[in-house]
Amino acid sequence: MAVALSALLLPVFSRSALAVWPSIEDYGSSGGSGPVGGIGDEQHPVTEPLSFVTDSLIPIPGTNTSTRQLARGEPPVLLQNNQSRASDCSAVRRSVVVDATQNGAQQEMLGFGSAWTDSAVEVFDELEEPLRRQVMNDLFGQDGNNQGFMRHTIGSSDLSYHQYSYDDNGPGFNQGQPDPTLANFGLGPYGTRMAEYTAMMGEIKGDVFLFGAPWSLPGWMKNNGLFVAPTVSDYSTSTHFLWNNSLNPEYIPSAIQYFARYVDAFKEKGVTINGVSAQNEPLNYIGGTTTMYLDAVDEANMLLRGLGGLMHQRDVKFMAYDHNTDQPVYPARVLQGAGTDNVDAIAWHCYQGPVADYAVLDDLHLFSPKTVQFMTECSNTGATAGSTNYWVAQNFIPAVQHGASGASMWVMATNENFGPRSPYGGCETCLPSIFVNSSSHYEKTIDYYMIGHFSRFIRRGAINHQVVSGNTGTGTSWSSQFWILAERNPDGGWAVVMMNNNPDDQLVTLSFIGSLNVWEGTVPAETVVTWMLPSDARVASNSSLASGSDAPYSLTNGSSKASPTGSGSASLPSGATGVSSDSTCVASTATTSSGSSSSGTNLAVPNTDQIIITAGPGPTGASGGSDEGVCPTAPQATVTVSAPYGGDHDAQGAGHGPVLMSKPEAMKSIAMDLLTRSGTTTTTGRVPGNTADMVDTEDIDMDGGGDRHIIRE
Repeated sequence: MAVALSALLLPVFSRSALAVWPSIEDYGSSGGSGPVGGIGDEQHPVTEPLSFVTDSLIPIPGTNTSTRQLARGEPPVLLQNNQSRASDCSAVRRSVVVDATQNGAQQEMLGFGSAWTDSAVEVFDELEEPLRRQVMNDLFGQDGNNQGFMRHTIGSSDLSYHQYSYDDNGPGFNQGQPDPTLANFGLGPYGTRMAEYTAMMGEIKGDVFLFGAPWSLPGWMKNNGLFVAPTVSDYSTSTHFLWNNSLNPEYIPSAIQYFARYVDAFKEKGVTINGVSAQNEPLNYIGGTTTMYLDAVDEANMLLRGLGGLMHQRDVKFMAYDHNTDQPVYPARVLQGAGTDNVDAIAWHCYQGPVADYAVLDDLHLFSPKTVQFMTECSNTGATAGSTNYWVAQNFIPAVQHGASGASMWVMATNENFGPRSPYGGCETCLPSIFVNSSSHYEKTIDYYMIGHFSRFIRRGAINHQVVSGNTGTGTSWSSQFWILAERNPDGGWAVVMMNNNPDDQLVTLSFIGSLNVWEGTVPAETVVTWMLPSDARVASNSSLASGSDAPYSLTNGSSKASPTGSGSASLPSGATGVSSDSTCVASTATTSSGSSSSGTNLAVPNTDQIIITAGPGPTGASGGSDEGVCPTAPQATVTVSAPYGGDHDAQGAGHGPVLMSKPEAMKSIAMDLLTRSGTTTTTGRVPGNTADMVDTEDIDMDGGGDRHIIRE
C-alpha cells in the first residue's frame, strides 16, 4: 500500500463537519482528600492576562546558558487599550484566529500527565520524607504541575527491575502454573506500594483520572506460558513468537476476572481505578521485555464475555487499543466487534515513525463520534544538551487538535541511569520528568516543564476550540513549526498554548470569532508559551485591563529548588549532559544506559525452556485463539520504517514500541487493502492472509480524505 505524502504532514485542524462530540462528564477520579481544580476554574478564575514561557534549549553543563522554565513572561495586552507593538521589527507578525462560537467548540478535556511505574515508586521510596512530599507536590499540587491524567502499570513493565504479575502462581515470573480461579491473586509488595503511592497522590490532588494497563497478563494465561519471552536475534525467521507470546483464549474468563480483582484490590487500598486498557501495545510481541500480543478479536471477545460489564459495574472506563497511530483498523475492529456500549475510549501512542499521524483520530471520530480518544503514551528519548527539544508539545498539541481529550507522557520518575528497569531489555533512555539522584536530591527535566504548560493551565472540563488560522509547519518541518491550542476553561477564560519552533520571535495578534477582544503579545523564538486570558465578562468589568502582575494565587514555577537542604548547584546524573539553571537535569546524550544493571548488558530471560505451545486453530489466528466470529482476525498491513527517537526500538532492538510499523492513508483504504491481499510481508516473516473471515468492511466509513487539509509553510 502506497503511503501518501500527506500522511507525513500535519493536517489543518478544520473540524466543522464533526458536530457531535463525546462528554467526559461521567469520567471519575481516583479519590482522596486533596483539593480539586486549579487556575482557570470557577474557584480560581483568571483575572488578568498572564504568560508563562519555557525555552526549548537544553543547556550544556559548565556553560552560563540560562533558560526559562515555566517562567513569567511579558503578558499579552488588549489592543483596544494599548498601541500595537508592530514597531518591533525584530519579531515576525502572526495572526491567530480562534473560533470561540459553538461551531468552533470541540471535545471536552480531561487532563494531562505521565505514568506511574515501579521505577517511580522505588526512587521516591529512596527520598527523605520531606523531599518525597515536595516532589509529590511538584507533580500534583496546584502550585506544581497539577497533573490530572495519570497512567499506571498493572504489574511490572520494562521500567521495573523485578518482573511480576498479580498472580504469577509459581516461584518466579516465568515459572507459574495455571490458576484459572485466581486463588493466588494478590498485589504483592510491588503492587501494594504502587497502590499506596496513588493513594498519596489523592491526598495532594483529589480529581486525578487514573487508568491502568498491563504490559503482560500472567505467563500461564499465554500460549507460551511465559510472562517475559526470550530475546530472539532474528525475528524474520522466528514467527512462532507472534503466535505464542499472546493470550491463550482458553484463559479469557480468568483474564476478565483478573481485571476485576485488580480494580477491587486497589479499591481496598483507598484508590478508585477510573480506566483500563486490556493490554499495553497489543501488537508488540517482542521477547526480552514485558509484552503480550493481543489480537483485536480477543480484545473484543474479552469485552463481550464479561469484561465490559464488570468494568462498568465498577465505574471503570474501557480504553481500547493503547498503541500507535499506524494501525487504526485495530480499534475499529474492536468497536465493530464489542460495540460502543463496551468501548468507552480509544488510546493512542506516539511511536509511529517518523512522526505520529494524529489525523487518524479524525477518522475514528467520523467512525464513532461518541467515542472519547486519548494519547496515553509518548517517550522523549531524543533530548541532548545544546539542542532544542519540543517533543512533549509536538505530541500533545496535534493529539488534542485532532480530538484527544487528554495526553500522557511515559516515564514520570527514574534514577540517574534511567531505571530501575528490567535487566532483560526495554527502553534504556526514556527521559523521565524527575531524576532522583540520591536520598536528598532530585532534578526536573525539560519534560516536567513542558508537561506543565498543559497540566497547570488547562482544567478538567475545558473545551478545545478550533484554531482557524495561525498554525504553520508540518510534522517533519523541524524548525518551522508554530502550533497552537486554544482551550476555554471552566471560568470562561482561555488557556492558549503556543509552540514556536522558529528562530524568530513571533508578534502574535490573537482574535476570537464571536468576541471583540483582540490580544497581542510576543512569543519568543524557540519556546513554548502559555497565555492565560480572562473571560470576556471579566474584561468587560475592567475596561482599563492591560496586563497582569500576579496570578490568582501563588505559582511556584521554575524557581523552586529540587532539594530544600541542598545548595542548588548542579548535580548531574551519571551519563546526563544537561542541567537547568535551577539544578534541573534535562538530558542525556547516552545512546544506551546501564540502567539498573551494572554491566549495561541485558540479562537472558530466565526459565524459558518449557515447551512452546502450538497456537490455536491455524495460521490465520494471530493469537491462536478466538473463533467465535467476532472481529475476525486479519493481518495488519505494515512496512518497516526507522525510529529516529528511539521510542520504537532500544539499542538491542527489543521494543519499547512495536517493530511493526505502517502509515495508513485512511482506515477504509487499509481495510480494503487487507481484503485484497493474500499475504503480507512483515518484519516477522510472511503472514498468511485471512480474507475469507474479514467482514463488514463496507461499514468502515473512514474516508475523511476530502476534508483533510494540510498545513503548509
